[in-house]
Amino acid sequence: MFGIFRTGSRRGTMNKWKKVWGYLPVEWGTLVGTTEDVTQRIYIRNNLDATSIKIKFTNLYDKQPLLLEQVTIGKIERNSGEVKQIQKVTYQGSEQISIALEEEFYSDSISLDLRQTNDLVIAVYCREKHEFYSVCQTWCAESWNSSFSKGNQTENLQIQGSPTIEWFPFFANDPNICNAVFGIDSVQVLTEENVCTIACFGDSITHMSFYFDPLQAYLYEKYPGNITLFNCGIGGNRILYDDCYVEEIPGHGKCFGRAGIKRFAEDVYKDTDPDIIFMMEGVNDCTHGLAFHAENEVPSAAALFEGICSIIKTAHQKGSKIYISTVMPFGCYQEPFRNQAEQIREEFNTLLRQNKDLADGFIDLDEIVRKPEDKHFMKDGLHLGDGVHPNKEGGKQIASALLNKFFLQ
Repeated sequence: MFGIFRTGSRRGTMNKWKKVWGYLPVEWGTLVGTTEDVTQRIYIRNNLDATSIKIKFTNLYDKQPLLLEQVTIGKIERNSGEVKQIQKVTYQGSEQISIALEEEFYSDSISLDLRQTNDLVIAVYCREKHEFYSVCQTWCAESWNSSFSKGNQTENLQIQGSPTIEWFPFFANDPNICNAVFGIDSVQVLTEENVCTIACFGDSITHMSFYFDPLQAYLYEKYPGNITLFNCGIGGNRILYDDCYVEEIPGHGKCFGRAGIKRFAEDVYKDTDPDIIFMMEGVNDCTHGLAFHAENEVPSAAALFEGICSIIKTAHQKGSKIYISTVMPFGCYQEPFRNQAEQIREEFNTLLRQNKDLADGFIDLDEIVRKPEDKHFMKDGLHLGDGVHPNKEGGKQIASALLNKFFLQ
């Protein structure tokens, strides 16, 4: 317990803004949906006591200004599900919020008597027609989820709404259906409590949230009022290289984002100073250059290790602890590049094991989830059928391993 909160206490405990929710808007590079006269609701798990709240609005990647006609926020009594204290959100005193191209900013501070037993509901009404090229997404949808309904329903406490794919059918092509949210990517609250902030950084394994959500649930149950998590995962992301061009993917792979070594400082530290970072990345570095015929983007294990060292150095310079993991197995199909990709993974994992003390914590998730009889494959029943991405059961096992390794000592 002391080990978790020792770094948090160095910043003091008086009236600090803490991020209770944060995901990254994905730049798809193609149209993912068009809305008009729609209310979006996002339901967010909270673990902090607070007196005020503010929302970060974002329009980094669309092609037109985003006009939000009305935004409200309220708290949900977790035991009863009752929504209370619905309040209008403003920016510079205005209830109508316009977000220019490539712009993001926080709302005015809104007074809200929030307790660790309260969750949050945010409603956003978009009256004008808008084309979206970017949204925040989750697949597990246990720490947050979204719904959509026609008309201005920002003060309607009873309406349930419909799922993402009814308004963004673009995502129906994914066999693993996501929840999406537009226009916001972060929520902060003002608290006097001593709070430890944890950022999870990585690729789709982090982004999909199948380990992130149960880890958050475990930690919130163990440390009510004293810990908060946010997610910095991007599906398809790599440590060393920017998005890889893929002809057959909508947007041609733009959604994979900038290289981890480039985006780490901005995405993790943009508006908060996490005490602890858990990083798990490297699968796509091993495979993308080979799978997508980008021969100049096939890294050596040594180059990947240098990239991890650079990220660790940045975290330490900024005063955070950073925990790392080996790259888990990704074998499933018999691709022609499998052996070469697996060699990179194994050599990279060897370097991580040999130099694990460079980070503040190390966990060998490869060893935990791989088949005893074949180290190149994840155990049956722990992945989504592709051999790469943990399913809910796999996510729970990973989260339990993280909890026991790092947070219960």
